[in-house]
Amino acid sequence: MSTAAPSRVTTRVRARVKPVAERRVPFADLVRLHHRWRASVEETSPLSEAERDKLDKEYHAALDRFEAEHGQITTAYWCSNVESAVALTKGPPPRGMLRRLRSPAPRFHRVSDWATKDDAEIARALHKCDELAIRTTEMLRGRSRRICMQLVMTSACHLLSLVDGKVAADRDPAAQRAALAAEQRELNAIAGDYRDAANGDAQLIYFGGMALGIGSLGLLYAVGGSILNQMDVPAALIVGCLVAGAMGAVVSVIARINSGSFALDADVAPGYTLFLGTIRPWIGSIFGLLTYFAVTSGFVELFSVPDSGLKEFYFMCVIAFAAGFSERWAQDTLTGGLTGRGRATDPTPANAKRGAAAKAEEETEGAVSPAAHE
Repeated sequence: MSTAAPSRVTTRVRARVKPVAERRVPFADLVRLHHRWRASVEETSPLSEAERDKLDKEYHAALDRFEAEHGQITTAYWCSNVESAVALTKGPPPRGMLRRLRSPAPRFHRVSDWATKDDAEIARALHKCDELAIRTTEMLRGRSRRICMQLVMTSACHLLSLVDGKVAADRDPAAQRAALAAEQRELNAIAGDYRDAANGDAQLIYFGGMALGIGSLGLLYAVGGSILNQMDVPAALIVGCLVAGAMGAVVSVIARINSGSFALDADVAPGYTLFLGTIRPWIGSIFGLLTYFAVTSGFVELFSVPDSGLKEFYFMCVIAFAAGFSERWAQDTLTGGLTGRGRATDPTPANAKRGAAAKAEEETEGAVSPAAHE
């Protein structure tokens, strides 16, 4: 009796269905299995020895599959009376030649709805742990990420212990509220540490972008200088103002970082932060060059440009550096040329002139004698 060969459709269906041993295990399923396994190993368990062995093998097989996907569980808190838990894993091993050079990202796992269904405050605090864990995983790198994730995990363990059946039953309500308030303050402190660490990482990316911007400007200077040398324009002055404006922009960023006033939006994509850093030297160069054109053309007459060549070069480089260093100063200077304030020969403001004229008129009227009115 011949056996028919399996059809192509049957073969494709079998290929799509994974064996049971290879299926992924969600954390919620692992928590349920752990709760049953933990109850089975207690002395009061009604299960037989065979049932215990079967449940023990099922739980550890699920644990192995879970850790194969998410990495080894380093810290965990399992509730004693409800199917709720929080866990921190090392993260899956990186794949690929370049990714292997990076440390795996730790992952935070939580299933706590059964434990916190009657306590909204602790549920919100655990949601805050989720938010901080997600932000930390996505935005931080290296040691800062590991420290922040471990702090989040510690707070989550403490919060879940507040609603665990056996622990919460022996705790005074006032002490419960005090412990919750302390953990909320701790979460706020962790959030502040995250922002500081994320801002530091964003600043490094921003500096990398500025390095790319300076490199691209170097190509522009090389090409532009060769073109300007063929024209009847002061090429050295133009290139000098471009370089001075870019250096002013870089020094401005360094000064703001040293003063602690340079804060970036850490929750945006690193590529966008890199882009902002790349265009920063370009903005400084453009403002430096525009200021040079405005001063030398007479569009803005706030400065007296030296006549000699070397002094003029130094003077214009200083002005271009100031324009790149302070964009607001450059904008005010150029806007003054548009409104005519930069060309005013009399430094007295218009309001002061009107006030002086009104005062002189009053003094003139007061000097008229009463006989003249008669």
